Amino acid sequence: MINVSILGSMSVTGVHGRKADIRTQRGEELLVFLFLEAGRQFPRAQLAESFWPHLPESRGRRALNTELWRLCRALEAVGMDVGASIKRSQREIGYVRQPDHHFDVDDLSAAMNVVNSVSPDGAKDEHCTTVVHAIKRYKGDLLESVYSDWCLLWRENLRAKHTAALEFMLRATMARKEWSGALGYARDLLALDPLMENVHRAVMRCHFHNGNRALALRQYALCEQLLREELGVAPMDETRRVQETILAVNPEVSRAHSEKLAATSIPRPVGRHTTAQKVDLALSNINTARNWLEGVSGDLRRIPDPD
Repeated sequence: MINVSILGSMSVTGVHGRKADIRTQRGEELLVFLFLEAGRQFPRAQLAESFWPHLPESRGRRALNTELWRLCRALEAVGMDVGASIKRSQREIGYVRQPDHHFDVDDLSAAMNVVNSVSPDGAKDEHCTTVVHAIKRYKGDLLESVYSDWCLLWRENLRAKHTAALEFMLRATMARKEWSGALGYARDLLALDPLMENVHRAVMRCHFHNGNRALALRQYALCEQLLREELGVAPMDETRRVQETILAVNPEVSRAHSEKLAATSIPRPVGRHTTAQKVDLALSNINTARNWLEGVSGDLRRIPDPD
């Protein structure tokens, strides 16, 4: 089995766990390009111009030939059948996929099959396992130090798939009321793009249902600050409604704590209180509001479609 990792640091691992000795960054870039474009044949002149644009045509062709020779030797050393995998003619070069070659991007493709065909609200364990495996295999963006046009397009494509996998798991874990797990996926998403307002709303809901109202409100403040500083806009109405609901509703308390509260009188407010504190104290003593609170709590568990 030949295992190829492209996401994050690039490596080709073959028999006995040996890694191919790919000595140059240009060779690594060329090999990744051929792997990602499996099944296609490229003119040597085109590859030389793309990867050695600073060299005259003749020198670029020689550089390509030298690098290809080094790559083939490194791949052969770890057990790859280069004759079957790297198709070379006097005019063209291409990579042909083999049954014993496995790529980390394969796991991302499998995850996308789940994301595109399964609702996260009803995802089964096997669906989540497939998506989580792909997320774990995503060790970083494609060739982060390379800024060639072809690489930028592939990098953005793979990154978008990774983001979609994280969003799927965020929604799936929230549907299962796994609030702590959902927070982990939300943090990963915000690390990729801190301006994803729908994810900020998800974090607010998760903190609320974890019983941490203060962190839920703090997340709103952070979201508001980021949007104003980076985009010069205020949070969406939907985000403000989540904040206003959390301000007006106490988190659900345990049965034992509820009985304790019922057995004791609620102290009268002393001194000045904020509006939110007054609402909290009032709601805690209104038994008739229980059904309404449960309805609002149910609404908070649902995630809207991504913005």
